[in-house]
Amino acid sequence: PTMVDGAVAYDGSKVYKDSKLCNVLFCREAKKRLPNVDVRSLNPGFIPTSGLFRAPREDNFFGATAFAFFAGLAGFAVPIDVGGERLAYVATSDDVPRGAYLSAETGSKAATYAEGFDDGLISPEGQDEALAARLWDRSRELVG
Repeated sequence: PTMVDGAVAYDGSKVYKDSKLCNVLFCREAKKRLPNVDVRSLNPGFIPTSGLFRAPREDNFFGATAFAFFAGLAGFAVPIDVGGERLAYVATSDDVPRGAYLSAETGSKAATYAEGFDDGLISPEGQDEALAARLWDRSRELVG
């Protein structure tokens, strides 16, 4: 199998979504297991012009490029610099509490709490403590 769920066919979109889920789960578990380490996670927003949008571009370059352009015009895509500002804020601000998960409304350019980049909603799967513990344990097995 190529995919974590046992599927054989590679699905770039699912890989991306699963990686984001793993980031949230790992952060939540790290907060419990590493009380002296400051951990946080974030949703930087939909950034189709980044290298992370490469699978759709490889599948259909013109369609993905047009989609990214119109997503920007429609206001639901976020420029790369906003994603970078959000990452820097979460990593360095004393205002962001340990274990926080920050996000913003779709299309928002907010990059701080004051601007509206704040506590995000976490899916039920992202709140699954047993799944977080299994991810932690399996990660530990894999990296030693």
